[in-house]
Amino acid sequence: MIKALFIRGMLYYDGVSAVEYEWIKALQGRVSYDYALLDPDKSVPEKESAVKELGCQIYPLRYESSSSLASHKNRERVLGEFLAQHHYDVVHIDTDLLSRYDVAKVARKAGVKKVIIHSHNAMRDLHGIQKIPLAAKLERHLIGKYATDLAACSKEAAKWLFSSKDQAKVRIIHNGIDRAQYTFSKERRQKLRTSLKISDDTLVLGNIGRLAEQKNQLFLLDIFKEVARLTKAKLILIGSGDKEAEIRNKIAKEGLTDQVILIKATDQVPDYLFAMDVFVMPSLYEGLPMTLLEAQTSGLPCVISDVISSEMDFPGLIKREKLTTSPAEWAKLVIDTAKKSTFDRKQEAQVLTKIGYDNQESAEQVYQMYVGESK
Repeated sequence: MIKALFIRGMLYYDGVSAVEYEWIKALQGRVSYDYALLDPDKSVPEKESAVKELGCQIYPLRYESSSSLASHKNRERVLGEFLAQHHYDVVHIDTDLLSRYDVAKVARKAGVKKVIIHSHNAMRDLHGIQKIPLAAKLERHLIGKYATDLAACSKEAAKWLFSSKDQAKVRIIHNGIDRAQYTFSKERRQKLRTSLKISDDTLVLGNIGRLAEQKNQLFLLDIFKEVARLTKAKLILIGSGDKEAEIRNKIAKEGLTDQVILIKATDQVPDYLFAMDVFVMPSLYEGLPMTLLEAQTSGLPCVISDVISSEMDFPGLIKREKLTTSPAEWAKLVIDTAKKSTFDRKQEAQVLTKIGYDNQESAEQVYQMYVGESK
């Protein structure tokens, strides 16, 4: 059996954690997974418990971080000591950070034969030292130098994390989900809407993701305000993050407290998707957003920003709008999309396998990467 180690910051209610969970579940008996967490105190206990139930060991790696340089050096030291004590055939680094080349470097020095850097986002902005063009170029070069294998969830995510000369080596492995979990249920829709006191004639908009600048929920509130001015509507926002206080303040300021339902990150995502009528995602950038894949699998029509990749569009379910377009125009598109939706929501789940995003298929591609030759 292959022994593989995921090296992550934390386990959280995010798309990457969900994808890894599906791989662990699908590859039981062929791959034994563990986790090394570099920022373990931010992990969610429920997510840790879920992977432990599948047989994973979780190792919290703590180190001093009085400065960026000290953090970098201490992280390398602590990780090196850990890998010297534990043998793994594969180190799998799921990330969107250019700086994660250092983790790959330590793994290679420790003698790990297969070291994978797997890109899961397509960011638009560089931060800190990476704003210096030569620094970002160097970090991309070092990723290609130290990783034995490069993978990405989409072409956009590959372009973000890896250098142009390394693009030919990147394996595109689509994020996969369990179709059965997201197959629409009318009964579960009605049950949740009743518990939330949402009437049948209310248009329900939804958005799931970190409450962060990338996800652009403050602009979504502007869109929803226009929607609510035109029709009876509610907005379900699921997630948590550093923009939460600002979002709550704006909801109160705009007089939307009774119309916006804020839900902390949860494992009950399918039921909330069933309760929604249209999914709205005005993100500033994305890799291959799992929540958008889940929304489509549940049969939800989606109105999203035009910067999001079209690689996983279900036929007819996606409408795109420019981020420069006014909230009023977004609102008209949202209402129009909901009114014209004639899809059999239950049948849309069948599309998942046809377009290559089934969890079993994704896991098999990961396994072949583990046992195959590096490109």
